[in-house]
Amino acid sequence: MKNFIWAIVIVIILGGGYLVWQGGLGTGGTPTPTETPSPTPTPTPSGAPMSAAVTYSASGFSPAEVTIKKGGTVTWTNSSGGQMWVASAQHPSHMVYAGTSREEHCPDATGAAFDQCAGSTGTYSFTFQKVGTWNYHDHLGTQKFGKVIVVE
Repeated sequence: MKNFIWAIVIVIILGGGYLVWQGGLGTGGTPTPTETPSPTPTPTPSGAPMSAAVTYSASGFSPAEVTIKKGGTVTWTNSSGGQMWVASAQHPSHMVYAGTSREEHCPDATGAAFDQCAGSTGTYSFTFQKVGTWNYHDHLGTQKFGKVIVVE
């Protein structure tokens, strides 16, 4: 009976360790960047700014998450020494924010699509007109991603 109890304890420990290693229940490992508008608006933090600055380097976006007010602008500055292509998730379609595929909205003369539409070594700015949580990635390095939270 004692051996049976030890066997159960070992199975529980190994199973828990496996779940932690995989990133939790149901995630299947490292989550991929997806973009889903919040079902309910995010509560407005006191004094949410109208602008935010994000730096892109070889290690990714910093800060990885910013909060701005609706109508506010985020500016990404590339300091990686290479190119960056800021694009809304979900890779490769980039369609959640604008509701159109990358092929349909690039080049975006209207400014409605959250997509740089090409790689660059400089800066990229986008003004957010939709409340929600908007994930994004570097289209040229899809393992690097961040999040913009837009509040009323």
